[in-house]
Parts: sequence; C-alpha cells; structure tokens
Amino acid sequence: MRPTGIVRRIDELGRIVVPKELRRSLRIHEGDSVEIFVDPDGNIVLKKYSSVGQLKEVAVDMAEALAKSSGEVALICDRDVVVACAGAGEHDLTGRAVGRAVEKSMVERQVLLVHFSGGSESSSILVDDGSEFALISAAIAPVVTDGDPIGAVIIGTPSQQRTVGDLEETLVVTAAGYIGRQVE
Repeated sequence: MRPTGIVRRIDELGRIVVPKELRRSLRIHEGDSVEIFVDPDGNIVLKKYSSVGQLKEVAVDMAEALAKSSGEVALICDRDVVVACAGAGEHDLTGRAVGRAVEKSMVERQVLLVHFSGGSESSSILVDDGSEFALISAAIAPVVTDGDPIGAVIIGTPSQQRTVGDLEETLVVTAAGYIGRQVE
C-alpha cells in the first residue's frame, strides 16, 4: 500500500469522508458500493465493489461464447474496467479502463454501434494504455440492474476492413440482459 498523507477523523456515527481527489482518481461516485476488507496486519482496506466482477466465471464463459459466435473480440466490463476478455488473440484486455463510448452507453442506457477510422479516436471504446491494440468498430450494450447501469458487454473488431452490425448488436443485447439477471 502507498501512503496518501491524508488523515481523517471518524465522526460520532462511525463515518469517514473519502477525499474528493481520491474518489475522482479511483472513479468512486456517489451511490457506488465499497467493499471493506481487513488484511492480516489489521489494516482496513476499502475496495470499490463490482457486482459484475463478482460474476467473474460467468463473465469469462460469456465472453468466450460471444467471441466464438461472432468471430470477434468480446469484452464484459463493470462500470470502470474490462472484467473478462476473449477472442483478442495474444492481447489480454482484462483490467483495461473503459472509454467514453462505453460510459455513454451505460449513462444513456442505450445500445451503441460505433466505428472509428483509427488513431486516438479508437480509445473512445477503451482507454489507450500504450499498446498497439485498439478496437475500431464495436457494438456496446449496457448491463442494467434495478434501473442502474452496472457494466457493459462489447463485441468489437480491431480491423479497419470490418464493421460490426446487427448480429453483434443482438448478441451484446442478449448477453447484457443475461448478466443483468444474474446480478439481481
């Protein structure tokens, strides 16, 4: 663990304020759930809770089935990062941050079909991590539970010669609905 130099008092109700700068950098928003752990040394550790992340095995199986069905890259994401990835060849995209297009799909609770000409625009699907791999075209469906977006399902391609279409849209909508029901 790295020290932040921030010290907070516990109030009479046992609450601690997590500083705005930390919430912003860790992408913790009002209403998000936080899981509490105690490590062997007695330290209290707070971790942003991911209901999609709790379904890791289901997410991995779903990503593999989607990749096999579509012949493309399949990603299952929580609100912040890729939880499961299949079909990316030698590229493991697990843990990579979601981009603006995925966030827009979740916030607006809409299925999106996006296509970029490449370059820095393609980081709109996933945040650029410095690797050569980028999705150029993708179908994105939000995973919604109890009216709240908790993640997304993405089928995409890194190829400039291919775009996703109706098949991929149908697959991501079906998969997002299934994952959403598993969380409920």
